[in-house]
Amino acid sequence: MTGPTRGIAARVRRRALRRACLLLVAALAQILITGAPASAAATGVPAVAVQSGTAPMTTSSGIAASSATLVEEVEEHLRKQAELARQGREVVAAAEKITKVAAALDKKKKAAEAEATAVNKKADAFNTRANALSSKIDAHNSKPNRFQLPAQAAAANAYEAEANQLRAEQSQLRSEQSSLRAQQARLSQWQSALSAQQAQLAAETRAHDAKVSELEGKERQLDAEGQQLQQQIAEALQSLAADPPDPAATMDQGGDAAVPPQQADQTTEQGADTAGGGDTPSRLSQNAALQSYAKRTGTTVDMRPGTAYLTPGAVRALPAAQAAQLGSPSGTYDGLVRRPNGQYTALEVRRPGAVSTPRQAAFRAAIANGGTAQVTIDDKTYVISNVTPVRPAPVPGGSPTSPRRNSKADCLTRPRGENSGDGWIEYTTKGVDHINQGPPKGTRGVRAEGATACLTKSLDKGTTATGDITGWADAAKKAAGKRARCHLISRELGGRGTARQDQERNLVPCWQRGTNTTSFGMRPYEQLVHKAVMRVGPYAGLEKGLAVLYEVTPEYKNDKSTIPRAITMTAMIQQPDGSTWPLFFPVTIQNVPAGGGPNLGN
Repeated sequence: MTGPTRGIAARVRRRALRRACLLLVAALAQILITGAPASAAATGVPAVAVQSGTAPMTTSSGIAASSATLVEEVEEHLRKQAELARQGREVVAAAEKITKVAAALDKKKKAAEAEATAVNKKADAFNTRANALSSKIDAHNSKPNRFQLPAQAAAANAYEAEANQLRAEQSQLRSEQSSLRAQQARLSQWQSALSAQQAQLAAETRAHDAKVSELEGKERQLDAEGQQLQQQIAEALQSLAADPPDPAATMDQGGDAAVPPQQADQTTEQGADTAGGGDTPSRLSQNAALQSYAKRTGTTVDMRPGTAYLTPGAVRALPAAQAAQLGSPSGTYDGLVRRPNGQYTALEVRRPGAVSTPRQAAFRAAIANGGTAQVTIDDKTYVISNVTPVRPAPVPGGSPTSPRRNSKADCLTRPRGENSGDGWIEYTTKGVDHINQGPPKGTRGVRAEGATACLTKSLDKGTTATGDITGWADAAKKAAGKRARCHLISRELGGRGTARQDQERNLVPCWQRGTNTTSFGMRPYEQLVHKAVMRVGPYAGLEKGLAVLYEVTPEYKNDKSTIPRAITMTAMIQQPDGSTWPLFFPVTIQNVPAGGGPNLGN
């Protein structure tokens, strides 16, 4: 049966929460119908500018109709997601039922095996006695059996008495033979019934596995659909900026214009208190941090906070699963700094240990992936191509911020496993009955169970994947020349795969074009980790001495599996000042080929 079936529904539920953010599109429709705000200060939601070279946008006369259609599409998307969650719960219930039936059947099979052993012992004992009796009868029959009476009467009587004794023993054995055959017949019927139940269970398991695969396919399809909706939202926002509708036209229809919605995540990540109404929360702490950053870097900071909107291309470049976390293709910032190329870096004031919302983390990932976001304030367009965290600073006259916890990233203060560069890698393994499930099964083997790494800019040199790893022969039956040895910790991050020990703990069989190298495989996430560790590209502004806490976990069908059905990856950036945030949230890569095909897991 498919591995952690409960995990299927769990992933559906997690993604359901992420996709539920798409309901914010209803707020977008309200903005579109009401009209763009006159300035950023009016609503706290800056308008977005049109990027040159994009596809033609909807004219103002069609914005309301387009947004209404988009809301309908989002509602249909959420309906599909809710149905997928329901099917996920059914899969979990079916898996639990199959598990119970399998346990009960296994118990019956063990009882039948015990009875078969007892019956076989009886049969062996019976055969031993029958052979002994046959030898006695042969010996008796070989004796002289003609006697002269009355002279040999005593010998004749003795011969007859022995014959009668042998007949009695023979009768007793025949009775035992009849009982033994009855037991054997009942045992045979029982074993036949168990075989039928086993065949039925196997059929139900195959049907369950097919259902799980179908749900996984629907998950991927919904992720892709959600990403397409994000692009449409971004395009609608660009249309709004290019040709804003006249608010007066809306009010001419009767009644007041709707109030623009407040951005739910504008301040929550920094921990501002927005409850209870009243004045806008003070930004003394954020402004102090931005002023400190400007002084430290010798730059000029525009300290007006706002919301920037991703371009359609930035949304499109994200992995579909990560795009689904956006909800609305936007992210908040506390200030802007002009870059030499004329674009801008968005500054985010983050408290040490603060955990980002999935939406904001996905926004950062889109920028880190080479995308851009745009915001227009007072008729000036800002193109954002970088996001940099800024540590809080003491507020003049106020209490100081939290002191630095360590002189280096948190995971570096608690090393595990073995040294790797200036960081460490910890591997876990588990024994399996055989290196392969099918012939040649080989000896007892060891499979990789997971790897956790604390990585810094100083990385060990990894090695290529070689050798007859656990499950390698099993993989050949499905993948043949398309199989690969997937590193849990990739070679460029210091992962090894040459020595036998490294093969067992860091390599698993996988599809080369699919799990390993495609845009929906492990490679894009490994590249993100490498960029963050090396502090290059969008991560150049992060603190020297940062580390990435990186975890990779294979998901197996059961304890005997030699090939995982999926691989889950997650990574967290940790800075020396104690601040942390997800580089990317847990993502599960199915062990399937590009273009569709069977899951390699067994």
